[in-house]
Amino acid sequence: MATKISNKISKQLEATVEIIFHATEDSKKILDRISELFQIHESEFSQERILGHYGNPIFHVKTTLAKNRAETFVKNLVSRISKSQMNELLNNINMYFEDSALFLRIGKNDLVKGVINLQQDNAIKIRIKTPIYKKNELTKTYINLLKTE
Repeated sequence: MATKISNKISKQLEATVEIIFHATEDSKKILDRISELFQIHESEFSQERILGHYGNPIFHVKTTLAKNRAETFVKNLVSRISKSQMNELLNNINMYFEDSALFLRIGKNDLVKGVINLQQDNAIKIRIKTPIYKKNELTKTYINLLKTE
């Protein structure tokens, strides 16, 4: 049975969603789907235009959710990941840590289809962070967080 995120974690939870769009990608399709699935609207993303290696335009968009909003996002995200991918993630969770944050990547093309698929290439970066004061609690804290639905 799913557990509730502890109030202490929920009050300090932060989730950052970061996307890099190349000139050939339809950013509107992806941002519309994010709005539909996760209630994060395009206006909530900061946007930066940068030049790629060959001078082509690249758009970097990013938003950070905090506290209850981050908790709702994480619960929604977790509920959309297949059981087999979630089991693989939980069994290999230490590979997804950087410092005390959990990093996930979901496929942009699959997202447009309404499917959340953990993958490394052409992906949306998601950083989930909550303060962890004892290193030995890192794995347990994030496993409990991800098992919450």
